[in-house]
Amino acid sequence: MKKAGLFDIRNIIGLLLLVYGVILLIVSFSTSAAEKARADGINANLWVGLVLTVVGLLMILWALTRPIVVDEEALEADKRAVEEAAGRRTHDDPSV
Repeated sequence: MKKAGLFDIRNIIGLLLLVYGVILLIVSFSTSAAEKARADGINANLWVGLVLTVVGLLMILWALTRPIVVDEEALEADKRAVEEAAGRRTHDDPSV
């Protein structure tokens, strides 16, 4: 049995959300009063940055605690079955 590791899509999405969240958190400290007024007095960059950071961390935590496990034996059996089916197809049909 082998784990999917870094190529798990949850890691990629989690890291992307985490990076965007941190960028928004940094930008939120320079938000002007005029920009806050346009958003009804709410610092939207701060709140969206917090949400993205938390969701990104949760995705990464999910991938770490429940990794995708690849069954090597089943994978090899599937590969052999496909190769056998492809071999039968080429021997049975001379046009292929």
